[in-house]
Amino acid sequence: MSNSNVQIMLTIPKKYRDFLRTLSAKQNLQNPDQIVTAAALGKQILCDYLEKHLKSKPNDEIRK
Repeated sequence: MSNSNVQIMLTIPKKYRDFLRTLSAKQNLQNPDQIVTAAALGKQILCDYLEKHLKSKPNDEIRK
């Protein structure tokens, strides 16, 4: 799989956006030297989920 990044636009419910903002604010307070954004957390959560899901499915199922 290629490592090049592409942009996509997602819409999520406000409660999830607020949750991601809260998580990022807590991480930023714990370590102010490394800024974490809600978007970066969302990306990481989505990528981790998809990687786990892709590893559990045969390639022919993914291509459907």
